[in-house]
Amino acid sequence: MPSSQRLLVAMLVLLGLMAAGTLGYMEIERWNLVDSLFMTVITLSTVGYQTVHPLDRSGKFFTIFLIVGGVGTVGYAIATLSELFLEGHAYRLLGIRKMDRKISSLKDHVIVCGFGKIGSLVVPGLVEKSIPFVLIEENPQVAKEAVEKGYLTVEGNAADEEVLKKAGIQRARSLLVTPSSRAADSVYITMSSRLDNPGLSIIALASDPKTESKLIKAGATRVVSPFVLGSHRMLLALTQPTILDVLDRVVSPDVGGFVFDEIAIPESSRFDGLTVSDFTRNLGVKFHIIAIQSRGAARLILPVAETVIKSQDQMVVIGTQDDINRVKDLMGMSSNRYMGEESFETT
Repeated sequence: MPSSQRLLVAMLVLLGLMAAGTLGYMEIERWNLVDSLFMTVITLSTVGYQTVHPLDRSGKFFTIFLIVGGVGTVGYAIATLSELFLEGHAYRLLGIRKMDRKISSLKDHVIVCGFGKIGSLVVPGLVEKSIPFVLIEENPQVAKEAVEKGYLTVEGNAADEEVLKKAGIQRARSLLVTPSSRAADSVYITMSSRLDNPGLSIIALASDPKTESKLIKAGATRVVSPFVLGSHRMLLALTQPTILDVLDRVVSPDVGGFVFDEIAIPESSRFDGLTVSDFTRNLGVKFHIIAIQSRGAARLILPVAETVIKSQDQMVVIGTQDDINRVKDLMGMSSNRYMGEESFETT
């Protein structure tokens, strides 16, 4: 039986003894309610007061019964209450320490600031792609819910540098800054994180168009604006609905069955110098290479069969996740690799 249920049973038994003791003294000794209740309480608690009134033979035997039953019940209730308190405190303490150890062992992970409307949608995607991450959440109740879901969580305000350090900002690879009720917090988080980790990829979401330029100046690698994205989607829905359907399918693979992904050509790779045609033939590629970005290049190349692939090129592909993962495995890549600072522009 759980500690909480055992405590409830002990309290019910104790209340029953108090009621029985009060009624017993009223019946046996003919005392009034107050005297009977007082005598019952001091007997059950064993405080050592003398009797309210002299006891006769029957009253003494009844008091012995109360002492034996009451001391055992009170002791059991106190022990159960202590166990319940210490058990919960110990579990919480051990859980926090265990989580701290896991976080301190992470490297090249993602830090997500906030588990609100945006964060709660981003985190499941990280889980699905097996990308290690740490969540920072200021609201204690929301943080507790995140922990219950099994997410590594640091409770606190991400604008606090100590909280960021606890989340491993200096060892992290990427930081996702979701909108805050205070725009200044997002700017400060971005600036502070950039100073702590100059090589960090910082993706910030600007809930206010005026905040976008400030986030860029503070050190954000990329700023995502829901207003820009929303306007683009509305325009596509109006003028090119089929394209919008395709985009919806690739961002929701469960619906469409195919996805956009990126494949990096390893340095000193045996594929360096091959044409797109040779690359696809050698690896039995069943997906489509729709764009290539060379290292240091600002724009994407729309490849043809004769396009030459070079080491450290980034290929944007579309196809089923299984086919893409198969090729990544053949190339010695991890299928859960995620990008850092690279950005793409279409020609």
